[in-house]
Amino acid sequence: MNRRGVAILTILGCLLAACPARAEEPTTQPGREQAAARAAKLRHVGQYAAAIKALRAAQDAGADQAAWQLAMARALEVTGQYERALSHATRAAELSPTWASAVLDQGQLLETLGRTDEALAVYGTVEAILAESTSPSAAQLVAIGQILDRHAALSGQQASDQANNIFNNYFQKAYQDIDPNYWPAHIAAGQFALSKHRFKTARREFEAALQINPKLPDALVGLAEAALEEWEFEACLKFVGKALAVNPKHAPALITRGRCYLQWRRLESALKAFTQALAVNPNDPRALSLAAAACVRLGRRDRADDFIERFKAVSPGGWLLPATIAEWLSAARQFDLAEQYYRQAIDLAPKAAEPLTGLGLLYMQAGRESDAQDVLTQAHAVDDFRADVVNYLNLLEKMESFEALETEHFIIQVDGEHDAVLLQPVADEAERIYAEISKDFAHAPGGKTKIQFFPTHQQFSIRITGRGWIGTVGACTGPVVVMAAPNAQRSRFGRFNWAAVLRHELTHAVTLSKTHNRIPHWFTEACAVWQQPDRRNFESVAKLVQAVREDRFLPVRQLDWGFIRPQRRGDRTLAYAQSELAMEYIIETKGYDAILQMLDAFAGGRTQAQVFNDVLGVTEDQFDIDFVAWAKATIGGWGFDLSPVPDLKASAKAAKDHPDNADAQADLARALMAARKTKSARAAAERALELQDNHPKALALLGLIEVADGNYGLAVGYAQRLEAVEPDSPVAARVLADGYLGMQQYAQATAALEQLKRRRPLDPYSYTQLLRIYTQTGQADQALPNLIELHRRTMTEAVFARQLADTYRAAGEDETALTYYRQALHVDPYDPSTYEAMAAIHRNAGRYDEAVAAARCLTLLERSSAAAWAKLAMVRFVAARAAKDAEQMRQARDEAAESVALDADGPGEAVLKRIEAALETLEER
Repeated sequence: MNRRGVAILTILGCLLAACPARAEEPTTQPGREQAAARAAKLRHVGQYAAAIKALRAAQDAGADQAAWQLAMARALEVTGQYERALSHATRAAELSPTWASAVLDQGQLLETLGRTDEALAVYGTVEAILAESTSPSAAQLVAIGQILDRHAALSGQQASDQANNIFNNYFQKAYQDIDPNYWPAHIAAGQFALSKHRFKTARREFEAALQINPKLPDALVGLAEAALEEWEFEACLKFVGKALAVNPKHAPALITRGRCYLQWRRLESALKAFTQALAVNPNDPRALSLAAAACVRLGRRDRADDFIERFKAVSPGGWLLPATIAEWLSAARQFDLAEQYYRQAIDLAPKAAEPLTGLGLLYMQAGRESDAQDVLTQAHAVDDFRADVVNYLNLLEKMESFEALETEHFIIQVDGEHDAVLLQPVADEAERIYAEISKDFAHAPGGKTKIQFFPTHQQFSIRITGRGWIGTVGACTGPVVVMAAPNAQRSRFGRFNWAAVLRHELTHAVTLSKTHNRIPHWFTEACAVWQQPDRRNFESVAKLVQAVREDRFLPVRQLDWGFIRPQRRGDRTLAYAQSELAMEYIIETKGYDAILQMLDAFAGGRTQAQVFNDVLGVTEDQFDIDFVAWAKATIGGWGFDLSPVPDLKASAKAAKDHPDNADAQADLARALMAARKTKSARAAAERALELQDNHPKALALLGLIEVADGNYGLAVGYAQRLEAVEPDSPVAARVLADGYLGMQQYAQATAALEQLKRRRPLDPYSYTQLLRIYTQTGQADQALPNLIELHRRTMTEAVFARQLADTYRAAGEDETALTYYRQALHVDPYDPSTYEAMAAIHRNAGRYDEAVAAARCLTLLERSSAAAWAKLAMVRFVAARAAKDAEQMRQARDEAAESVALDADGPGEAVLKRIEAALETLEER
């Protein structure tokens, strides 16, 4: 259909939607209509055999009726009897050629059977349908919209030529102007929006359908699909469960459940769901394709071949099978094999947007942006209404203007307008750590790794997923490391240590390459966190302590889930910390070579269970037992109380049953305190002391309560008694410190804090308080170790590194200061004053190239600042004068002239005069 035809259809659509209405649909006799309606109700709840039986009972009277034929076609279709269903749908269309529902079903069945040319011809009758549908019903209008959508897709029309027309003038008009209670129009609109990756619109339509009828499996599955696209796995499964409660044999719901598990990497559960769908409809092309993909991912090639042959028997030449296998191979980063399958799908259906889009995403993840742009442009020509394709193409267009720097092992790309200042530091840091990481894992990836920084978190997210939000700031797809710029204004995550994240992501690049992308998620994360300079940070320590208290370590076979879809807030942080701790356990008990052997085994295609048996000599279950015991002992040495908080109900009963037992009263006090019932907790703790003088748990609790209430003298008294009972008690030291601080007795507080630091070295409190006290009292030497520890254990606050740098510079230790200035820039690379300080140190040390490079960053950050250009000109002037370099002096002159151009009364004029005088002398020579 040409553009003129599209325009005519659009006008016709508007006219039709404006008509008052009743349908041009086939009439039926009451008995036959009753049979068709009964069959529809039985289908709705999954009683497919009963639906077919009911229709057959009315066959003699209904065979010459289009409505009966279509009802039989639909009943046969859901059980996979496609050829028989097609014969009935075809007969329905013959009996009523302008009944859009019959034509739609006929075309869809032909598509299912891989007969797309015939389907296109069927859909091509839409103009005749439109001509006859002078006063369409809501059902007729919706079916026409769906026919227009499929006709456009198969004929290669640009989606935007029809998308708004279909959505507004068919689906929406059906429920807005003709029948507000016609919920199938909402479902059709939702499915249409879902196919265009417009998830918010899709949700709104499915929810509207459920407002009319809360028991609609198709609407519930639509919400499940939308949730899955946002990786909301639990929500997806909840909606699927609701759909199956209405219809236990709803194949689309079972398929969506399987897709959810597949995305969740629960491959066995996914295959089970697809098998259940195939028990309902053994010929479902989508279920067969997904089952084949799941088997390929599981390494079960023979079973995969069985599903593949079954698909080909149903839909010879269908593109869905290779595209589906490609999608899930790509998700496993098996890019080369996935590309082959995508190419097969594209050859089979060059006008289908899905395989083209999938291949484009693959190329994006493989760092082949030029190839991605070519393929996505083709996808856009097919379907220019897909949000993900539009997002990718817009981003690729922006990336064309990125500045790039190529080094021996990397290609670094940044947005020159905002982040040019990152280009050289990232290149330097990447090359600096490359050799270390490659040596540690005995592997160097082939080719150059791309490192790309995006100016906003939204653009970073689109680069990775095609959507505008993912919950991290860095990602590695193997050949590409992608990060959001660490800018407080432009990123939802604000500042972060880009150098630490870069090291983490480059470790992924190495371990993914070494294992051919076959490494378990938790293990690549363990390796990456182990490489971080801040790997045992305070937040991780807190999560590990909590995991011991609550017995919440994940079994190693489930550890991937903590990253992919954490169940509770903080679970992802725990997953990182637990994975790294597990790696430390392996190194301590088996030696570091075991890590390399595990990587090699994964590269060879061994499963995790096999790797544990072959390399570590234990089952996964035994590893869990041994690791948890080791972890508890290790974490116990950090000075934290690891005993779980007693259950309030149980401890209250124990205290009541044993009123003279001090331990029972102390446990009750702890449980009450955890429940924030401070008054009752104090009474229970005091009762424990009455029963047992100097009971340690009671003393600790009372000390903490009195400190919180500002009763510092009482708190110190309890802490001193606790100290006498338990000389190494961290709680005693903490209460003493807080008590003395409250009474402003700083000498005693300092002594207590130093004790706390020794007894609980991974608690930030002592370092923070000691830094404050020593700084305020002018004891710089004593403050410094605490500042260093705070910086080392966080590395996310530029203030600590900057304070260290300034302290060392003031002490005349410029080289140490320089180290910390660089680390400050790892968190805040947009601070001009840090570059000024670095430029001065390099200049004073005679390192003029480095001084100029630091000063140049000022102009990258403040392009319109006359002062910045004057400072750069001055530093380059000093360098040129020392080297007697006329060419560099001329460059300094140009920079000073830029300063003057920006502000004629600014500092540039004086600098320019000095440079011109020096240049004249140099040129005379």
